[in-house]
Amino acid sequence: MLAVSGADREAFLQGQLTQDTRGLNDGAARRMAGLTARGKLLYFGWLVGERDRALLLIPEPARETARAHLARFAAFQKVSVEDASDRYSVWALYGPAAPARTLPPGAVLLPAEGEMSGSVLAPASDEAHVTAALGKAGSQELPESEAEVLRIEAGRPRFGVDADSANLPDEVGLQDAISTEKGCYVGQEVVARLRTYGKVNRRLVGFRFAGDPLPAATVFPDPEKPGHELGRVTSSTASPRFGPIGLGFASRSVDDGAALIAPGGGSAVVTRLPFA
Repeated sequence: MLAVSGADREAFLQGQLTQDTRGLNDGAARRMAGLTARGKLLYFGWLVGERDRALLLIPEPARETARAHLARFAAFQKVSVEDASDRYSVWALYGPAAPARTLPPGAVLLPAEGEMSGSVLAPASDEAHVTAALGKAGSQELPESEAEVLRIEAGRPRFGVDADSANLPDEVGLQDAISTEKGCYVGQEVVARLRTYGKVNRRLVGFRFAGDPLPAATVFPDPEKPGHELGRVTSSTASPRFGPIGLGFASRSVDDGAALIAPGGGSAVVTRLPFA
């Protein structure tokens, strides 16, 4: 969690994030991403309004890079950027019975995302109250292994696993994090040019494996172009509903339904996300 404070915070973030930051009410949340000047991902997550500041909820692997990047641009503006991770707690929710009415006043219910029906964001000081409210609503803690299966089934990319600083936002399905109506921001020129004149060279897809799940980093080479990839696995699991599946990237030339062969054995069929 990064906290952005100061009189210029709205204008500052408007020039940094892919999402429109204007008129963000207390407790409101919007999907967003931060990019390099070349349009590559620095981070993605949620922009959350708070009374006197804006909060950026981002993946842990991007925390220090994002903080340093924002602090550098904030140096000559009435803005401060601080790491507030130890002051907040977050719970991912699954299933339709999100207990909004039973949460303490300081908690914020974030929108649905991927496999999650929502998330609860609250000050760390309210952690016991939120935990009690979730328990009263009948919730049970989900093991990490089961949460990972649900994530892959839904096709939600995880930063540092399925996406990183080598990716463009459109490659990993972050279209809803990008405003097409706002002014300039870092990386906008690249995003706009791609959407106007071309397409990304690869896209996030699902893989249905013929046998056991192929491990992350498995490459599907192009037999007609040595040194080129048709696809690459980034996450994999054995799903009780869909069998052996995974996430990864497929080249623009690879159609949905195409079968890809790994050099060491094993194959995968490319499928759209989420799995169905």
